[in-house]
Amino acid sequence: MFDSFNKDKYSWLLVIALLLAVIQVTVAGWGFLFPACLFGSMVYYGRNHRKKPAGKLILWIGLFGLALTLLSLFVFRLVILGLVLLFLVDFIQKKRHPLRISPDPEIPNAAAGHTTLLNTVLRNKWFGYQKTPEPEYPWQDINIQTGAGDTVIDLSRTILPKKGAVIFIRHLAGRIRILVPYDVGVSLHYSIMLGQMNFFGRSEARLINKSVTLQSEGYEEAGQKVKVFVSAVAGSLEVKRV
Repeated sequence: MFDSFNKDKYSWLLVIALLLAVIQVTVAGWGFLFPACLFGSMVYYGRNHRKKPAGKLILWIGLFGLALTLLSLFVFRLVILGLVLLFLVDFIQKKRHPLRISPDPEIPNAAAGHTTLLNTVLRNKWFGYQKTPEPEYPWQDINIQTGAGDTVIDLSRTILPKKGAVIFIRHLAGRIRILVPYDVGVSLHYSIMLGQMNFFGRSEARLINKSVTLQSEGYEEAGQKVKVFVSAVAGSLEVKRV
């Protein structure tokens, strides 16, 4: 079905629009048609005369009226409800069946303009759970943005560079866990609006609009180091040894 949609998007969109119109007429009648035509005509007229002050005014009034008409439609609220349910179902499925990301060992475009395109260990996500690959993966510095969900970074399944590794995470809400081998030093910069933190046993159960900087014991002398930068709105951060 989705292959067919991709090949003939406009036909499918026309069918969906007609179906929504039938539902709207069946449930609420033809009351929406007059204001839609009126404000649509104002938008058309104002767009053609937008160089004049009166044309701009008519254009904005028409756009505002169309927006109010759209918000009052039963099918609009039905579509919004459907999208929310789809997001919830997708989030629940990803929580039950975590996605494991395995980087491709082959690196494409290595010779294109003397640049190299690398595969990322983790990726930006709106919702859901993600974790670094198992059983092992080549290290790359991490720089991701996530919405709502859990993120797990296991540093015991990779080889960190001697020059030091960097992890940047910008997070909306959820739990972040970073698992660190015993011989690796960690420097943490954590900014949070509302949440909690556990850094190698040092626990902060209530952080409100706080910015925290911590280092593990023996960080300066450690042979391998990792710098972690986390900015979050709400949630928890755990950094522990494995």
